[in-house]
Amino acid sequence: MLRLPRALIPIYGTTLADTLGYTLMIPLLPSIVRQFHVSDLMVGALLSVPAFCSTIAAPVWGKVSDRVGRKPIILGSQVLTLLGYLVLATAHSFVIIAISRIASGLGAGGLGAVQSYIADVTEPKQRDLAYSLYGAVFGLAFIIGPLISGFLAHEGFAIPFYVASALAAANIVFTWFFIPSFGKKDKATSIEESLKAASAPGVRLVLIRQFLAILAIVCFLANFGLFLEHVLHTRVSAIGWLLAMAGAVGGAALIFVVTPLAGRIGDRRVAQLGLLFSLIAYGMLGFAATLPLFCVMLIFWAVGSSMVEPTLTSLLSVRAKASERGVVMGVSDSVNSLAMIVGPAAGAAIIGWNPRLLGVIPAITVLVAFLLPPLKPAAKAD
Repeated sequence: MLRLPRALIPIYGTTLADTLGYTLMIPLLPSIVRQFHVSDLMVGALLSVPAFCSTIAAPVWGKVSDRVGRKPIILGSQVLTLLGYLVLATAHSFVIIAISRIASGLGAGGLGAVQSYIADVTEPKQRDLAYSLYGAVFGLAFIIGPLISGFLAHEGFAIPFYVASALAAANIVFTWFFIPSFGKKDKATSIEESLKAASAPGVRLVLIRQFLAILAIVCFLANFGLFLEHVLHTRVSAIGWLLAMAGAVGGAALIFVVTPLAGRIGDRRVAQLGLLFSLIAYGMLGFAATLPLFCVMLIFWAVGSSMVEPTLTSLLSVRAKASERGVVMGVSDSVNSLAMIVGPAAGAAIIGWNPRLLGVIPAITVLVAFLLPPLKPAAKAD
């Protein structure tokens, strides 16, 4: 059995803390609307702003980490995340909440250094497992984040973020004392080289599918609480439970369905099946007038999402040349960030117009991804 370095524990903690900032917020959005009397579009922007700031900050964090080492940058991103939580917990106006989200986004920009650190401290044979666990942490945040909000929100809007602040502070202490510092010694990659690597036909088609699929997911997910509040008049605690249920279903599907099915029929076909499941889910959303029907739709969505995200990432890793794999995965991160900027704002605009139409944009983007030219079998990476 492969054993991973213990230095990865705070790295995964950093990933969990940054992702919790996103998932804690989702069930609380309806409460923010009522408390600060702002539009749904403005509230949706609270989930777009961090992604935008992360997109801007990530290249800066990455270049500085090449020069001064990973550890200072990871610590810096953790401090910004902690400050974002503390400001959010003490916020008394919508403007202050927006400022806290900017700080959180700048902190999340350090995740690029986190990903590089994983490569620094692992051997090649350990790397697939290390990155798989990195992805699993994201899924864990989508289970425990909503549960924390749902359980603690009735004690006050600030309580969930004080809890997140304590976790972030503990993570800083652990990182300071228990991980060594590494610097990346590879030559910096130019924008031109990155675009050239991403424009290879097989890679390009996967990236387009990935953008469309992630756009659909975050358009729905970011406005999940607003939809339930407007259409089904659901309490914050119920929103948290529903999101946690979706995370648990998606995690179970990933372990017991996606992994064995991909081994049998391949990632390409599993990704297409996932897009089909997602299309069914988004189509059902317009007819989800009761909570039981919404739960059925949510199961289709969770299974479809769990089939799409990991298989597209796997397809990218095998279609990129070995010498360009890091570059391509970096472009993939940028594609995801762009989707996370556009999706929440687009969904919030629809919520403000007609909440029952939230599934329209996700359904269209998933349908386009499903109808794209089929992916050919990948050539062996060189």
